[in-house]
Parts: sequence; C-alpha cells; structure tokens
Amino acid sequence: MKKIRRIKPGQRKRERREASKKLEAQAAAFLDHDMECCVCGAEFERTQTTVQEWMVVASEDHKPRLTCPSCWKLIEKEVENRNV
Repeated sequence: MKKIRRIKPGQRKRERREASKKLEAQAAAFLDHDMECCVCGAEFERTQTTVQEWMVVASEDHKPRLTCPSCWKLIEKEVENRNV
C-alpha cells in the first residue's frame, strides 16, 4: 500500500525555518528593549527581584515594554473599570 502524505515534503522544513526566524526576531527584540518603565520612566535595574516583579508586554508590532509594579497595578485597575 502507498502512504498518503498530508503535508508536502518541503512544507514542514519551511515551517520550521520560519518559526526559527520568528523566534530569533523576538529574542533580538527582547535584548533591545528600553531599560525604564514605559509609563512613569522609573529606571530598570537588572536584579533578581526586579526581574521577577516587573512586567513585560510584548506584541508582534512593537518592541517589548517594561512596566514597574506600581504602574502595572494602575493599569490592572483601569482595565477592570473598563470591563465593568
């Protein structure tokens, strides 16, 4: 019996290459981000606690944005108020 392939032979390879390129672009964007809060401008110091507390918002169109914990709480409250 002959096996029926659902995916064309080169398609999987192309998809892997595209996914790899996309991942590389995202990793490069994270290395090239601003080192301050996008809302209040507080400086980001790379320590164990700040890395765990600060939030990063990333989208495909823009560079990643860092947000300090105090500003992140304000953003969450505003989102809650808009959803209610």
